[in-house]
Amino acid sequence: MNQMIKSNITSKAKNHCQISSAAEVIADHWSVIILRDIVFCNQRTFNSILINNNENISSATLAKRLKRMCDLELLCTFDDPTHSQRKIYYLTSKGMDLIPIIVEMFRFGVKHASQSSTAISLPESKKRPLSPFEEDLFEELKSTNLNHAENAI
Repeated sequence: MNQMIKSNITSKAKNHCQISSAAEVIADHWSVIILRDIVFCNQRTFNSILINNNENISSATLAKRLKRMCDLELLCTFDDPTHSQRKIYYLTSKGMDLIPIIVEMFRFGVKHASQSSTAISLPESKKRPLSPFEEDLFEELKSTNLNHAENAI
């Protein structure tokens, strides 16, 4: 991969922190949606992502985001043995590291942003317990923030 492309994508984040760096990589709507389609819907080719995408991504946007995610080494491609012009997209280990974030985004959406009147939830077998760090952080944030936030709403 061209190191200059990768450097340009993450250059804004270099002066900040790790969260800023991660946001530069995934904080665009279409990249997250494409990852969702690959991970949860098993859509692995350009056309299958394009045709089955509920958000109606354009072919130009899909092509740009897939290239960007390959440049960032989140995805890689292999030739489809059944079709000479088709590429199959696969997650790399770096892309796999984003799966817990996508799952947490799903959980947040179900809890706080769902437009559906029908409850959707993760099966119990798919839920992840909080780490001791997360538990401590949440308790501290609850005591620091929630009383003020609830009074403001």
